[in-house]
Amino acid sequence: MKMKLTENKKKLIVLCSMVMLLVVAGTLNIVLNMSLIDGGGDTPPVGGEVATFYTELSANRELRKNEQLVLLDSIINGENSTEAAIVEAEEKKLAICANIQTEMVIESVIKAQGYDNVAVVIGNDNINIFVDQPTLSQEQLAGIFNVVKEHTSYDINQVSVSPTVVETVE
Repeated sequence: MKMKLTENKKKLIVLCSMVMLLVVAGTLNIVLNMSLIDGGGDTPPVGGEVATFYTELSANRELRKNEQLVLLDSIINGENSTEAAIVEAEEKKLAICANIQTEMVIESVIKAQGYDNVAVVIGNDNINIFVDQPTLSQEQLAGIFNVVKEHTSYDINQVSVSPTVVETVE
């Protein structure tokens, strides 16, 4: 007895499978990182706790954006989606992709200024930048703000720069 799947059911199955794979990959990443931190691995993570903080921040950022992209794809490809919903989903998807590119460029340029670890998160109305430094001078902040101004249209009031120091426990 063959079961005939409609086009919507096929798409739903594919979408659910992709989301499940994404969740499994994220969970596996976190579990493996935690086992290395807790001493479960033979070698400690490169850069210790600081590198782990930035790695987890970047991984979580990418996971959330991938989830958003999958949901937007389901709207774009949905047979029951209205034309207005499809256009809006396509615009949001393009904005997310542009933000991903901008985050990578800003991180790279700030790292080129001599910082080891940098994470940039672009939101709807703001940019959060985390820099691996105990404090930042006015000159350092000005350099970071110049990078943001050069690569985005955000105003300085929409940019938050956080010097971040993660203390290691011995």
